[in-house]
Amino acid sequence: MRELLLPVLLLCTLCRASVQYPYEESLEFRPLERNNLLASFNFKINSSEFELYEPEDKTFHYSTFSKLLGPILQDTNTRELHLRFSQGWYDPEVYGELPYQGKHSGGTGVELWAVVEGQNEETVFKDWIKLANCLSGLFCASLNFIDTSSTTYPVTVFQPTAPMLAQNVSFRNDLFLLRSALPREPVCTENLTPFLKLLPTKGKAGISSLLTGHKVFNSQWSSMSIDVTTHCSGTKCHYEMEQSINLILDVPMTLERNRMPIPKPTPGSQLKCDPTKPFDAFHCFPLDDISELEFSLADLFGKNIQGGALLASQPTKVCADLNLEYWSSEIQSQTKITPTLEDGKTCFAIEDTNEYNLLFKAKDTKKIKPLKSPPIFASRSLSGYSQDSGGFRIDLKNPTDEDSDIIIFESIPWFVRIYLHTLTLTINSTVTHVVADPQFDQYVKGIIYNPAIDRQKPSHLELLVSIPAHTKIKLSLEFDKAMLLYAEYPPDANHGFEIEPAVISVLDRNSHKVVYEMRTTTALLTLPTPDFSMPYNVIILTSTVMSLAFGSIFNLLTKKTVTEEEAELKLKESRITILRSRIKKCAQRIKSLIRRS
Repeated sequence: MRELLLPVLLLCTLCRASVQYPYEESLEFRPLERNNLLASFNFKINSSEFELYEPEDKTFHYSTFSKLLGPILQDTNTRELHLRFSQGWYDPEVYGELPYQGKHSGGTGVELWAVVEGQNEETVFKDWIKLANCLSGLFCASLNFIDTSSTTYPVTVFQPTAPMLAQNVSFRNDLFLLRSALPREPVCTENLTPFLKLLPTKGKAGISSLLTGHKVFNSQWSSMSIDVTTHCSGTKCHYEMEQSINLILDVPMTLERNRMPIPKPTPGSQLKCDPTKPFDAFHCFPLDDISELEFSLADLFGKNIQGGALLASQPTKVCADLNLEYWSSEIQSQTKITPTLEDGKTCFAIEDTNEYNLLFKAKDTKKIKPLKSPPIFASRSLSGYSQDSGGFRIDLKNPTDEDSDIIIFESIPWFVRIYLHTLTLTINSTVTHVVADPQFDQYVKGIIYNPAIDRQKPSHLELLVSIPAHTKIKLSLEFDKAMLLYAEYPPDANHGFEIEPAVISVLDRNSHKVVYEMRTTTALLTLPTPDFSMPYNVIILTSTVMSLAFGSIFNLLTKKTVTEEEAELKLKESRITILRSRIKKCAQRIKSLIRRS
């Protein structure tokens, strides 16, 4: 029996080693300024092949691609899907350009855009709402609040990236691009758990085993993205899904939180004071940064990597982009792994189920690799603020040595009524207007504007702007505030209304493709808000008056006023009084009979 069992086990091992599933994962770390650390988790999954318009009786086969997402894409005729969950603020002056040129980063809250196939806009919008509702239930998000009042149809940005569009695949219907965003949506653990369930490892093995909610969302900035595209070769197609999580961790703050979960004041003996400034037992100027650090993945994420993803087509890679003169990295495990250099990064390949911990040591944390500056700096703010009106102001700076072409995309709610004729552009204190100004046309090459309709659709604005090298420009736009109905205010109406971030896309001047994309911060707008305590006061006052009036009138209609003598006489003649006296007499007779006996 044992002689037969050994060949069977050997055959099973060889079969398992030869099977490669269409799945890849990698993890990359990069130190940033001020003791911050960028961690990028990347996952890539391919589905099995299928016919683009397969009959209903055919079965779609799944291997590593999630069965939760496949039916949703098929039922809603979605050819491309992009979903973003982001929180925090990304400071490009400290962190440099966005990871992967902003390809996987979104604005604050939740952002969704998709390419949907359909016969006309009406049928496509029904599929769009169905898609949003399905994703809402899948990711535990408020995407079910997406409707016509928050949906736009971008023209020059968010263009499809799937090669199938360039291969002239014959579609039966037209393709429509739809987009919406929810800037108020908080991102938390209930969004991370469904994200991990889409992975074949389910967060139990590989680099996804590091991801826990309280560690991920304690970061300075985080962005989760899901990108699904359809690739076709002839009549055969397959889905390709890229999932990524980018985090910026404050390393000293994380280590201090591990050492002291409940914050306490630092004892004076442990304070590190600036020696260039006077200090004593009562005065101290603390040092801004810590020059020497030693930490590991277990310190940052609270656990080790639970082995590699054995079903992946390639080994799990963990890389560190370090300045090797001042930084070092070391893998800790029962299995010895020899590091390799790939594009100047120290990488480790994990191919077994042992636990792994990556240790970082820094002699001087300020000595990091030079950060690449973003090709554009942008910020948006509110100006001319009043109770009934205001304005938007967008400041742009081109730090490069060449002229830049950018696209500014704005989706503004219907209750913010913007006036396009008030659009002004300021360059070096020179103000130009959109109305009949040749200098304005020199910088603003194109405008796409779809005005809002109350309670039906938002304002849609796209600007193609050319910015000279090392130049700052300012765009200003005025608006009025609309009055909302009582039921249209949120529960925390006095907090204000979040206006979703503006999307800034930098174009390549030759190919006109987007090479960098960023979002501004959200704008918090306060609308005229009624006193919501007034209905309560009115209800209480009205109820009091009604009860007093009703009680008085009811008493007058149903009761009769008599004297005290008449009341006593009526009481003696009442049936209850007569019955009570008879019962009393009967009781006395029974007592007397008992005594005689």
